[in-house]
Amino acid sequence: MAVECKLLSTPLIGRIWEGRTPIARADEYLRYSVEHGITEIAKKPDCLGVQYFRKLKGDTAEFRTVSFWRSMEEMQAMHATRGDPRRVAPLARDAEFLIELPEFVDIVEVHVNSFGR
Repeated sequence: MAVECKLLSTPLIGRIWEGRTPIARADEYLRYSVEHGITEIAKKPDCLGVQYFRKLKGDTAEFRTVSFWRSMEEMQAMHATRGDPRRVAPLARDAEFLIELPEFVDIVEVHVNSFGR
């Protein structure tokens, strides 16, 4: 089955968070972060979707979350009580798991989205 790829008439917004854990804690962090972070993002009324990636690399596990939004304004509403949507809102136990605590996320334009078609 071929996937159709075409430019979106209006780009979406992608919000990308990245973090790393020791490999020995990778499975535990995966479960914790899905339960306390990823599912909370997905529940936001304006969130179009979220993807969560893990890459095992040497003695670390790299995690990447990408959430999708129609506009910066909709994405910012997710962080209305915390201010800057580029600033990371760490989970309660992130300091216990993560090798370093990221301060900011990347914000990108999404010009093609053919997943799930």
